[in-house]
Amino acid sequence: MAIYGYARVSTRDQSTDMQVNRLLEAGIPKERIFMDVISGATEDRPQLNSLLSLLHKGDVLTVWKVDRLGRRTAHLARLLEEFDQKGITVRSLTEGVDTSDRSSRVSYLLMSVIAQNERETINERIRSGIDHAQKYGTKTGRPIGRPKASSAKVQHALDLLASGKSYRHASSIAGVSLATLVRRVQAMQQKNQFTRQTSIFEALKQEAC
Repeated sequence: MAIYGYARVSTRDQSTDMQVNRLLEAGIPKERIFMDVISGATEDRPQLNSLLSLLHKGDVLTVWKVDRLGRRTAHLARLLEEFDQKGITVRSLTEGVDTSDRSSRVSYLLMSVIAQNERETINERIRSGIDHAQKYGTKTGRPIGRPKASSAKVQHALDLLASGKSYRHASSIAGVSLATLVRRVQAMQQKNQFTRQTSIFEALKQEAC
């Protein structure tokens, strides 16, 4: 009887280190641990295929969790049937599954259902996120940047400034931020479109008050 381990992560941004360490702690030799970096929905996995070709009757395949073997109930059920036919035992360190025990096979199948449900839930969230993002035109679904002050509010603030109101007073009455108002005045002054002779230092001093 030989004991093997299998670890899998979905992307290269993830690491198999934690799974491998758990397998090593369970007494599995490092040279008998196989690792894939591939989605659990993909049934054709190079390292898993290599491992399956080595397994013989009486061997034990150990995983951190059942869903490391796959994320689809049908696929996991086929693997269980194949393992049963070959006399191979599957053990899960996290769920305590040991398919050499009949009742534990039920747990294996239950874990496979949970694995697929989790995947479908994740996919549903991703689809919802994409739909939301398309609606708002961003990857996250959130509007880009802070809400912009309306041109009418900014113009109102400029009119108040031109009438002699302070920056703070104008921004407060018009409902625009002091920083937005200062930036707009600076831009207009550069184009000689705003004549009120109030320095930027005055505005900053008013903000600090």
